[in-house]
Amino acid sequence: MRKNIEERRRNMNKTVIKVFTIIGILVGIFIAWQLIFNEGGILRTGYNALADGINGQWAKVAGDGQSILAKWEDNANDNGEGFNIDTEAGN
Repeated sequence: MRKNIEERRRNMNKTVIKVFTIIGILVGIFIAWQLIFNEGGILRTGYNALADGINGQWAKVAGDGQSILAKWEDNANDNGEGFNIDTEAGN
């Protein structure tokens, strides 16, 4: 009887560890996603820092306003007319 209780306890501990490990992995993925790919994330900030440095040196050679690399920006058009679709023929 005592062995049966200890075996159940070990199995329950394994299950609890698995569940919390999965939850921890999901939380870690979410945090990493936010840090890397979000608007102020590491990847975007690093790319823009490199692009600014390269474009600054290029502007010294080619003249002001000249650039080689584009900045990483959001190009979303937020005009509030996403559902204003013209479906009439001939327009």
